[in-house]
Amino acid sequence: MAYRETAPSTTATREALTSFDILGVIFKACLALDISLEWQNDVRQKITLGAVCKLWKFTLESTPALWSHIILMPQMPQYYIHKVFWLARHARKHLSINLDLSSQLISPFSSSIADLLVAAAKTVTSISVQYSSYSDWDTFVNYISATNPHPNFTSLRRFSATRSVSSWSAFDADLPRLFPGAAVDLQHLHLDGLPLSSFVVGPNLISLALTNLVQDHPASSDFAATFLDSLRQTPHLETLIIDVNESFTTRFDTHRPLTLPCLHTLSFLCNMQSPHPCGFLISLIKLPKLHTLSLGLASNHNSHNFISANETHLSTITLLRLIGHISLYIDLTSGPAKLLSSLTGSKLRHLDFLNTGGLFTFDAERQLWVQTQFLEILAHALTLPAVRLLVIRPLRSTPHSPSATDLIRSLLEPVSTRGEVKHIFEEHALCPVSGGGHSNCGRLWSWDFEGLQQASRASHSTPGIRPLPSNYI
Repeated sequence: MAYRETAPSTTATREALTSFDILGVIFKACLALDISLEWQNDVRQKITLGAVCKLWKFTLESTPALWSHIILMPQMPQYYIHKVFWLARHARKHLSINLDLSSQLISPFSSSIADLLVAAAKTVTSISVQYSSYSDWDTFVNYISATNPHPNFTSLRRFSATRSVSSWSAFDADLPRLFPGAAVDLQHLHLDGLPLSSFVVGPNLISLALTNLVQDHPASSDFAATFLDSLRQTPHLETLIIDVNESFTTRFDTHRPLTLPCLHTLSFLCNMQSPHPCGFLISLIKLPKLHTLSLGLASNHNSHNFISANETHLSTITLLRLIGHISLYIDLTSGPAKLLSSLTGSKLRHLDFLNTGGLFTFDAERQLWVQTQFLEILAHALTLPAVRLLVIRPLRSTPHSPSATDLIRSLLEPVSTRGEVKHIFEEHALCPVSGGGHSNCGRLWSWDFEGLQQASRASHSTPGIRPLPSNYI
């Protein structure tokens, strides 16, 4: 009798477990195919699955991992927010929080999710917050601090806070509040318009992005000191992206230099057009392993300042991405257009022009936009001994200009072939519609001992097609 009470049918048990497990895997794959950023669509997908039968509903609501990607918005019903957190239970959670709504909903919404967020802190692996103003951000942070001033996010690996409106207004009289708590194992951080804090800076940080930093803010004077001191705590940092107005850093010329021994990728953007010691902040950081630099500046004068302050950095890079108007990076003297000589170190192998503008000039006689100056820049870049690859947008071919093949030939043929093979890669040159987000429709031109060769990168497996060389950097 006891046996019958404690041992149900073995076959039935195995079938139930098998059905449950298989359905869980299918549901996970199904939801992963169409991850929605709209909470209504996310709810609709799951309700549709759960409405098929009791087994499907039971499987859906008994598999916490299926609820691990949680979208939170002020418009959501409170009961649903609590239900999702309950269904996710001990699953490792990825939270997407939208505070982009300046209305009366912000306060009750922030209060509700603050309690849930603090309670689930140890199971949250990723937080992505979008906010529209410092007021909304501070309301959110204040409720978290009131719930627990020192929440412990032991599992958090990614933290991103982005602002939907990049400009600073007079209503933002003070810098925004710091996110409370500790996340010692944080690896990836993106702060958009927000200051650094001990919460987000730790020894395990691998990538750091600081964008839309507050410009001309009354409290900005401490940024340089805080920034450099924070970097001293990140010995394993590999990628640094910084978009900063350096007008308030010029007075800090007594800071001790620091070393980031693992950093290999740097992106530096400065939109300040007036002359200033551009690049001073980065020049205080020693980067022995730097090989990739993305550079976006606002004036030719500041380009010279950046180069002057960062000659050591430029001498080590193998990949350079230029951002902004091309005139900021060329020699303005008479004659053919050339890149600033100090911008291209002896190790440079890869030049990327995809994010540059002003590449074409208007020819009034032919009523055409032509790339004469840009062709001169490409021709100069190809003569640099170490450069092997140029990445560009598609070159234009008009009725009044040579064909694309002739344009490329005019660039490559004068280049000596005694060195290594030279390549030009035209991104999206084969797109049926220009501006498409395609990854396999570029055109690779090469020049070696055998002469000019074209490899249309329509497919990696197409016979006779030469893909990008694996060691082009």
